[in-house]
Amino acid sequence: MIEVIWPDDFKERPKGDVLFASCDSVYFHEHGIPLIASANAARNDIHIHVVNPVEHVFTEIHKIAHQTPNIVVTFSYENTDLTLVDSRTYYASNRFMVAEQVLEHADRVMIIDTDCLVMDHIVFPEGKDLGLYTRDSLPGTQGWEQRGTKVAAGIVLLTQDTLPYIRSVSKRVKEYGLRWFVDQVALYEQYIEDGWDKSDKFIDFNDNDMDWNFVEGSKIWTGKGERKYKNLTYVNKKIEFSRMFSL
Repeated sequence: MIEVIWPDDFKERPKGDVLFASCDSVYFHEHGIPLIASANAARNDIHIHVVNPVEHVFTEIHKIAHQTPNIVVTFSYENTDLTLVDSRTYYASNRFMVAEQVLEHADRVMIIDTDCLVMDHIVFPEGKDLGLYTRDSLPGTQGWEQRGTKVAAGIVLLTQDTLPYIRSVSKRVKEYGLRWFVDQVALYEQYIEDGWDKSDKFIDFNDNDMDWNFVEGSKIWTGKGERKYKNLTYVNKKIEFSRMFSL
C-alpha cells in the first residue's frame, strides 16, 4: 500500500462528500490551483494528493487553504521513487490506489482529473454507491485499449460500501503493472466482475456530468490532450479561476 502522509500542520482531514484528485508538483501548480478555485466557486470540498511534492507545493497549499471561504481544502502527499516505473501511468493511476485511504476519513468521494474545472455545484447522488462514466470502446481500438476505453476515468463515485471495489481495482493495477490504460481497464473489469452493471446502486455518468467540449451547463469541464492548452473557452476559464488566489 502507498504510504499516504497527512501533514501535521494541516489539521483538516477530508470528511463528508469530497472531490478528490492527485497529481505531481508540476500539475499541481499548472492545473491543481485553478481546480481548487473552481471547487471553491462551486462550493464543493476538495482533497488534493501530491506525489513527491517540492517545497513550493506546501507553501501554496497553505496559502490557498486560507483563501477558500466556501469550502474545506485538505491535502496529503507521498514520497515515492519513480525511477524504475512509467511515471506518466503512475500519476494517472495513483488516485485509485490512494482512494481507500481517503475514504478512511470521508464518507463519499468523487474522483476527478486534476486538469478539470468544476463548473457548478456537484450534488452527490443519493442511494448510489458506485458511479462511472461508461461508454462504447473508442473506434479502431482492440484488445487492451478496447477494454480501457470502455470507461472514462475522469469521474468516479465511491462510498464506504464500495471500499471492496476500489481495493480490488488497486490490486488489479498492481498485478497488471503500469501500462497505459491500466486504471481504466481495472475500473471496467472490476465493475463487470462485481455485477455493478446490473445494480440499482450504480450510476452511469454522462456528458452532463463531465464533458470535453466545455458546454455551458455541464458540471465538470475536463481538458484532455491539446484542448487543455489550445481551447480558448477552457484556457480562459482556467486563467479566470487561477486569478482568484493571491500566491
